[in-house]
Amino acid sequence: METIKPLPTVLILAHHSLLSRGVASTLREYQNVFNVRLLDSDLINFPEIIQSESPSIIILDAGDSDVCKKTPVTQLLEWAPSAKIIRLDLSSDRIRIFSSAEFQVSHAADLVGLIQSFSNVGVTL
Repeated sequence: METIKPLPTVLILAHHSLLSRGVASTLREYQNVFNVRLLDSDLINFPEIIQSESPSIIILDAGDSDVCKKTPVTQLLEWAPSAKIIRLDLSSDRIRIFSSAEFQVSHAADLVGLIQSFSNVGVTL
């Protein structure tokens, strides 16, 4: 019997952002690929929703200062460590992607090895 995997969740964090609403509308056309949720940052249980959703992707509008102040990328990565954070910046026509990785280290040599591997190979998403 074939197991059906749940669709990855894409959370779009917004606070009265037209860009976020437009992105949500566009991405909803791909409802067979992923589950899209537009989440208002004014919700009282905002952190709990992010943690319980276990999103694959979290999208932020860099121009939405209320969301960016309320939820810094480091906080989002703490709430959803396996998520990729995509920050859309219309003012510079750029997308910046953040992700978290955790490694067990017990000696300085472990840190040196990690730095070498990142600088030689590069970081992949």
